Amino acid sequence: MASLYRYKRPAICSFVALCIIAVFAIMSSSGRLEKVSVIRPAKSHSSGTVKEEFSLADLFQTRDIDNDLDNSDGEYDEDDAPKAINKHLNPQSRIVYNRVGKCGSRTVLEILRNLVKRNGFDLYSSQINNVTHLSLIGQVELVNIISSLQPPFIYQRHFHFIDFPKFGAIEPVYINIIRDPVDRFISQYYFKRFGDGISNRRFYKGPPENLNMTINECVLSNDPECRSSKLFYIIPFFCGHDERCRTASRWSLEKAISNLEEKFLVVGFIEDLEASLQVLEILLPQMFEGAAEIYKLPAASKTARTSTKHKVAATEEVRNILKSRLPYEYEFYDFAKKKFEVIKGQLKIVSPKR
Repeated sequence: MASLYRYKRPAICSFVALCIIAVFAIMSSSGRLEKVSVIRPAKSHSSGTVKEEFSLADLFQTRDIDNDLDNSDGEYDEDDAPKAINKHLNPQSRIVYNRVGKCGSRTVLEILRNLVKRNGFDLYSSQINNVTHLSLIGQVELVNIISSLQPPFIYQRHFHFIDFPKFGAIEPVYINIIRDPVDRFISQYYFKRFGDGISNRRFYKGPPENLNMTINECVLSNDPECRSSKLFYIIPFFCGHDERCRTASRWSLEKAISNLEEKFLVVGFIEDLEASLQVLEILLPQMFEGAAEIYKLPAASKTARTSTKHKVAATEEVRNILKSRLPYEYEFYDFAKKKFEVIKGQLKIVSPKR
């Protein structure tokens, strides 16, 4: 039988180095390791799913590193490959959704929770929601925790793109959902102040007198909260952890586009969510089969629960001002939109009329 996988010594060195760094991270970061929750199909037919919590340390203590390194400096046949390695190398069974904030991800997660039992996969969710740009140790920790999960799974968290092969790890399949940059910013602006139908928690940290300031007042008064540096948000989720990714520039835009082309299987749109789910169903049926059907079910509370509260519509003038402050974000958005339309055409998917 023809050989299926080839492992070279440089890759092993990278993996060993990754393990050493991860052990150091565990020893030096007591009390701050990432906590993860998982929703998985229940073994008993009496209930649909179960929820568990664990940390990186729990996974690392049970990881069989010797098994990962076995047979790693030559070629071997598929029949000789450890089953765990075969499963981890199945690209459609290891999905990472590094979700962009205020781009409909709560709606998508509700759909995924319904699909866990139906399609038989695990949905892992980080309990860290407010750290998107990670330190080097933080990246290693996240790569290790995702690499230690048993497929099939979807792992979701707000974080900027991480290049797994850079750390000697097997690359997962990345997916994401984005939206019009101005709409996203307006939603975030009010969400920080008033929450949504699920959470009343406020994340606003500005001057108390600005709490009830509308988006129109913020933009027209040129308040710092609505200036360009505060608007740049979507591109880093695709650009990555290079420090240059944190600044709006031609370089960060081109890096984000390059990663979108090479590292992401699907980037859908909240404005075209039904079609986005249909694309995911075709390309990742193991996880997403039935997603569009669930989305179309009559559930008026679904949108109400995830919609931002007390949102005052921006005037056309304010929208134009915001858009003028987001040239790179819109160039990325337009590029991603064209790519998505090409995929829809290839799969013969027609977006529903609004």
